[in-house]
Amino acid sequence: MSSVTCTINASVLKNVEELRLCKKTEGMKAYVAKIDAKTLEVVDDMPPKTDKLAKDERFKDTTLEEVTEDLPDNAPRYLVLSYRYEHKDKRVSYPLVLIYYCPGTARPADRMLYASTQQMFATRAMLDKVYLLEDKDDFTQEWLDEKVAKFSR
Repeated sequence: MSSVTCTINASVLKNVEELRLCKKTEGMKAYVAKIDAKTLEVVDDMPPKTDKLAKDERFKDTTLEEVTEDLPDNAPRYLVLSYRYEHKDKRVSYPLVLIYYCPGTARPADRMLYASTQQMFATRAMLDKVYLLEDKDDFTQEWLDEKVAKFSR
């Protein structure tokens, strides 16, 4: 018997799908979600989308440094990234990856809440490349490429 800890707001799944369909560029695009502890719902952790913002404008190119800077020091987040990855044989792909960011300094209750919801979020958002990041100082291009390379074999 399984129980559902949290629900996922429909806008979160819509935004992940919009990110999946964004124009592919040389840069990186990111989407961040969090769990609202009061409603136990996975919600956006990004500036609100207005009707005037097209999906390609909302998910502007960013860098790992900018994404890392925006991550909280003491609270988990779900981070969905799309970026240009060059394989060893020079093929180029744009993987969509879920990074479960869970700093060691986060409250144990938050860590358990995010961990118990992570698989359901990945499944509902159709994200099969899922990685755990515990220290945002480890979040480098090399770290990300190494994770994606292991999955690409």
